[in-house]
Amino acid sequence: MMFNAAEGDVSLRDTECRANLLHSIPSDAMRTDALAQVFVKKRWTDLVMIAGTFAQDIRFADAMRRSLKKFGLKLNGEKTWDSGADMRRSAAQEIPLFTQDFGDYDAMILADEVHDFGRYVLYNTWQARPISGSEGLSPVTWSPVIEQWGAAQLQSRFEEQHGREMTSQDYAAWAAIRTLGEAVTRTNTDDPATLRDYIFSDAFELAGFKGRPLTYRSWNGQLRQPIAVVHPRALVAQAPLEGFLHQTNELDSLGLDRPESKCEAFQ
Repeated sequence: MMFNAAEGDVSLRDTECRANLLHSIPSDAMRTDALAQVFVKKRWTDLVMIAGTFAQDIRFADAMRRSLKKFGLKLNGEKTWDSGADMRRSAAQEIPLFTQDFGDYDAMILADEVHDFGRYVLYNTWQARPISGSEGLSPVTWSPVIEQWGAAQLQSRFEEQHGREMTSQDYAAWAAIRTLGEAVTRTNTDDPATLRDYIFSDAFELAGFKGRPLTYRSWNGQLRQPIAVVHPRALVAQAPLEGFLHQTNELDSLGLDRPESKCEAFQ
């Protein structure tokens, strides 16, 4: 078995899935679905987006468009960032001009997964509106601001051991190792086939400091988990939000559900 603890590309859970690859990091679609739920809850329906040109940015923007459509929303304006722009001296002059023709809107989405330009957009837009996505109000796997459900203890243990705050990739790596540890302990074996069967069984649950048990989707190997929507100083919401229901598991309202999945390796 292999664990993906870093890459959110939806295709790895879909057409490019592998039977021996499990995903402890959420997909981009899980994160954008969480953000779309917040938009719906706050009734922010007039949305615009600025997307970068790097591969990660394009994938996030694609996932965001799908999420907005999934939850009955749409973009009313969209622009592509000029990757050659240097904003260090001219952000206060250039960003208002760049965003002026969006007109009025409820919130702006930034697809800037490499953190190239987003920091210059905050507080420099023509309209004073919320910024979300890769900067501002962001959907993340993990954040130092998560303190409920025993998370503060996990955070402090990690910081004491490593001398820095725990990131989303750190959490995903921890979840992967914790998954194997739990499976080995419960089955008393190191046989990969036995461990895999147990991980996908109804008996498996992972205590992940997120307020509910985490399990794996049997159709593509994705770890089900809540997605925190945060700003740099506090937790704003944790998706799935109240009212977003699912016929089997509310966590499956985030990301590719079974009917949407084109993964054949798990069939």
